[in-house]
Amino acid sequence: MTRAADILVIDDEEAICFAFQRYFAQRGHAVSVAATGDRGLALYRKNRPEVIFLDVRLPDSSGLEVLESIRNDDPDACVIVMTAYGSMETVTRAIRGGAFDYLVKPLDLDRARELVEQALASRAAQPARAGESADPAEASQIIGASRAMQEVYKQIVKVATSSASVLIRGATGTGKEVVARAIHEHSGRRNNAFVAINCGALPESLVESELFGYARGAFTGAAADKPGRFESAAHGTLFLDEVGELPPPAQVKLLRFLDSHRIERLGSVNSVTVQDVRVLAATNRDLSEAIAAGHFREDLFYRLAEIQIELPALRDRVSDIGPLARHFVALASGGQAPPISPEALRLLEQYSWPGNVRELQNAVRQAAVASAGRPILPAHLPEAVQHGRPPAGHAADEAQAGLARFIDAIESQTGPLHPRAVEQLERELIRRAMAHAGGNQSAAAERLGLHRNTLRTKLRDLGLADSDGSA
Repeated sequence: MTRAADILVIDDEEAICFAFQRYFAQRGHAVSVAATGDRGLALYRKNRPEVIFLDVRLPDSSGLEVLESIRNDDPDACVIVMTAYGSMETVTRAIRGGAFDYLVKPLDLDRARELVEQALASRAAQPARAGESADPAEASQIIGASRAMQEVYKQIVKVATSSASVLIRGATGTGKEVVARAIHEHSGRRNNAFVAINCGALPESLVESELFGYARGAFTGAAADKPGRFESAAHGTLFLDEVGELPPPAQVKLLRFLDSHRIERLGSVNSVTVQDVRVLAATNRDLSEAIAAGHFREDLFYRLAEIQIELPALRDRVSDIGPLARHFVALASGGQAPPISPEALRLLEQYSWPGNVRELQNAVRQAAVASAGRPILPAHLPEAVQHGRPPAGHAADEAQAGLARFIDAIESQTGPLHPRAVEQLERELIRRAMAHAGGNQSAAAERLGLHRNTLRTKLRDLGLADSDGSA
């Protein structure tokens, strides 16, 4: 059982303060509350609480200013920022400003309790160090304040400070390269190269020469040595999009680089040391299926996926559709953005968006052109959006192809088919739900339609008991 702790809640919503006091008092903690930033700072300096829950919007000041004051007093203070209005900038400022973590309203008190336990363990083990004070300029356009995107923002800011390899997973059009660029822009490598390559767009015969370069005479027309993308990304970031499409020889060379930081140019027997390249990769495929089918190396997967980020589908972040659509209208209109009518916005929010954010951008661009600067009406939207149906065969064909690959992978294994298929399907559903909920079991259980105790049992039985959404 977690030891009793002194907790301070700074929030002008009386109901939230009451809920925190009742919930944590029942668990033996001492809770004090403040409705303003000034009062909160006074209580903090008087009582020196071990954990502070801090709202971003306060009647007399910004919660981020209060955070700065607290951290100036005590760089090791455990401050958990709370808000109902999140953006990449807000999350970045909170985490960079030294917040221990970030909670999105409506609040999950079980998750709040977990954060208190983590904060107390952190204080006992090793005092947390303040993050970078700089707030790098936003070079990537990540739009959205949904709970799902809040978790993505937190992961971006946290992984940016490390050099670990990151695998970004998500369906086509969810913005995997945008997230990769955001990680680069928030890292210490931001002033060096960001080199992106789509592994699926290259002919197999060119993959190795593009990635690793070639030596003079390696093939007809190779008149001089040419460095590859790895060398171009020295001291920066290399982004491998659709990494699941790499052919086996390139997978072997990539694994060697990740293990030794050395490459061999095509046609050369000499290896070259490449200095300090961080590798980010992305895929819209289930690499576990590719591994089972013998198409992708398992050891390479574990080297690429030291950290995993799962991007939500657009249909799972409906509240972000309006802000995204208005952003794309402004881009398409050169800044003079016509308004989107309520009826058109309703259709946008009701559509399933099998092509995700990329499809939304194309639809809105088409509507902006059709409206000729006037308000965007339902008639200006693509027919598929107007009628709420994706283009014929789009979603169905993709789903059927995915199902066929799944069954092929199951059949390639030994043992009874049905129990293995059910177990793997259930494992993936639970893993995705946990990733979408940022490791929050209550939210994942609600998404799955399960009781939380049932989910906890399944996590244990499937070996996912320590899942943080990346298992």
